[in-house]
Amino acid sequence: MKASVFSLAGAVATLLASFVAAQEGASVPTTSTAATSSYSCDPNTCKAPTCMCASQSPPGGLSPKDVPQMVVVTFDDSIQDSLYQTAKKMLSTTNPNGCPAHGTWYVSMEYTDFSLVQQWYASGNEIADHTYSHVGSPSAKEISSCKSMLNTYGGIPKGKIQGFRAPFLNYTKETLSNIAEQSFLYDSSASGVTDDAYWPYTLDNGMANDCWTGICASGQVKLPGVWEVPMYAVLDNKSIPQLMDVYLAGEPQDVTQWSLDAFNKKYEGNRQPFGIYVHPTHLTTYPGLPDPKPMLDGVLSFLQTIAAKPDVWFVTNQQLLQWMKNPVKASEFGQQDYMKCQQPVIAKEICNGLDDDHNNQIDDNLLNNCNFGTSNFKTCFNCPNGAPSLADPTPASAAQSGSAGYRYPVPDNCDSTWWDPIGNACLCTTTDCQYKEVVVTKPTASNSSVNPLGAKETSTQTISAASPSSLISSNSIILVALAALSVYLL
Repeated sequence: MKASVFSLAGAVATLLASFVAAQEGASVPTTSTAATSSYSCDPNTCKAPTCMCASQSPPGGLSPKDVPQMVVVTFDDSIQDSLYQTAKKMLSTTNPNGCPAHGTWYVSMEYTDFSLVQQWYASGNEIADHTYSHVGSPSAKEISSCKSMLNTYGGIPKGKIQGFRAPFLNYTKETLSNIAEQSFLYDSSASGVTDDAYWPYTLDNGMANDCWTGICASGQVKLPGVWEVPMYAVLDNKSIPQLMDVYLAGEPQDVTQWSLDAFNKKYEGNRQPFGIYVHPTHLTTYPGLPDPKPMLDGVLSFLQTIAAKPDVWFVTNQQLLQWMKNPVKASEFGQQDYMKCQQPVIAKEICNGLDDDHNNQIDDNLLNNCNFGTSNFKTCFNCPNGAPSLADPTPASAAQSGSAGYRYPVPDNCDSTWWDPIGNACLCTTTDCQYKEVVVTKPTASNSSVNPLGAKETSTQTISAASPSSLISSNSIILVALAALSVYLL
């Protein structure tokens, strides 16, 4: 009973936190940034793959007609089962090469189920840092604690946690400096509207977009090799830029039209990436709260519409940056190693976020359930001997090293999809490991609305073992959530 009470408390807290988080950049200032920016970059000295000037033109001198139209779908905050299912619905489509669509999740730690973190990553999606406790001005510890827990309990290799998004999109010079010091590859917190809707670029020469914050002033931020992946706004019917959770800004049919107009402007123009940025809580059904199905159906309909167009690719921000470093034509995009969809061929079920033995259960009977009364999570790895905190995000293991039940952490030289934490073995130790190709049968009319569970699996060989590759009333939400919690606690 006690665990159930705290589980509900966690869900309610997440609802409340997500409502606040929904205001993160729901709309952005319309002020032009061109006049306030002192940005200057010489493309003759700033060259890929280590440096990139901000530009609205495609990189590599490519003609727009040869550029893959990339769509980034990102999710913010904790990963829980109901939210995970909503995210999967949004990515139930395919890319032109038959691979499933992929997205990026910026994860905060409170109420996160780390077994789902690992499943998200093992499915080819990206896991990124959204701080430990989602505070407005995160310290370096907030950022590093999140990264540490994603590695320790989610099994995400440290080198694969490359992205960061600031809570409430409240990035500062200090925040960007912190992520540079902690070896993150990119930030995705700054907004791009029209004049500053740049392709991703590096901060070698400072910030070029979102200049209304003052961040573009000369000398404010110069971080060689750190990328900025702008969040691209959608203009509503009053030309007000909408950023996160655009589906909250109007009726579904209106939001769909605004989004299509914004998408087509890019698709028929210079093909800058198009972004769909969500807090999945708002699109997930909860008892006693308004039904979000009309909003979700509108988002899914929009996704199906754009997925049916030629050369539209749903990618993670990491995949986007891999292309930026070495741009190729759309006709060659699907053949790039980072765009392939392969999963390890493993003879037995190991705790790696995948269904290795094909019984339609992921990590069946292998997960640890870590329960601390006020919080609980599942993981393939060791439960800590006490509840994680900001000061101590990864307490000592409850099990002793080498004892029965001990789980071994993922070593730096093995990807977690190949790592058996119980057997203490990396099942891929050569450059000739066996993979199965996971491709989805595409409908003849379009590549949309495909169930990823219908994927075909074909055994293949790979040469690279390192590459797995109208606003809901705030009062309603708060009152219903608190009422549900208080009744349950009585």
